[in-house]
Amino acid sequence: MDRSTKEAVVADLKDLFNNASSAVLVDSKGLSVNKLVELRKELNQNDSKMRIIKNTLAIRASEGTPFEGMKDQFEGTRALVFSLENVIGPAKIISEFAKTNAALQIKMGILSSEGNVSLLSADDVQALANLPSREELIAKLLFVLNGPLTMLVRTLNEVPAKFVRTLSAVADSKNND
Repeated sequence: MDRSTKEAVVADLKDLFNNASSAVLVDSKGLSVNKLVELRKELNQNDSKMRIIKNTLAIRASEGTPFEGMKDQFEGTRALVFSLENVIGPAKIISEFAKTNAALQIKMGILSSEGNVSLLSADDVQALANLPSREELIAKLLFVLNGPLTMLVRTLNEVPAKFVRTLSAVADSKNND
């Protein structure tokens, strides 16, 4: 690789490191090309991408970015699974894929949002993958918010219903007499 190509790769990685909302660093040694293609297809369907990285270039590109804390992990055969928008997506997909493919090992992850950076261990990435999706969380929140309103409507409805039942009981008692 000539110098200008390396500079372009470093600039591209630096841009990626500055804009990614989440990423998972994995060791892809031992995975077949077919498995990598399968993983990439699944990632693409979920707004995530995977890039095999050259460690020396990744170390240079990470300087001054949220990914600087990962520098010491850029060794061996590494791939970076990332998303620019979906925070939990890469962790979920990699975690599921690693269950069926023992050769794929999660090394660490990172969450970056509005200047806040969190480095995640492999266990933290697993915990992130086990979180419910955004849609599930919204549905649960709406269910919780809907509970008190439902009870209020039932309570308010019970007052006229009780009045109607009372009138009906009085009418029945007069008809029986």
